[in-house]
Amino acid sequence: MMGKPVILVSSVTYAMKGRDLLTRRGVRAYVERIPPSSTTGCGYGIYVPHGADEAERILTENGIKILGRLEQEAKT
Repeated sequence: MMGKPVILVSSVTYAMKGRDLLTRRGVRAYVERIPPSSTTGCGYGIYVPHGADEAERILTENGIKILGRLEQEAKT
């Protein structure tokens, strides 16, 4: 079973800006709280149910720095 693709960003502000940008481009996106660590920083990311690669491209082209991607456990 695959996890949820969560794009890691540096702050909750960038997560919200990124979500709004993706939504305007027709990509469903949600701000997700993730466990803070040295990799994830503040502990926020953008969950993109479909098209995470395209979402990363859109975010990068619009100046939103991506720290990485996490496959978060899907809650059942």
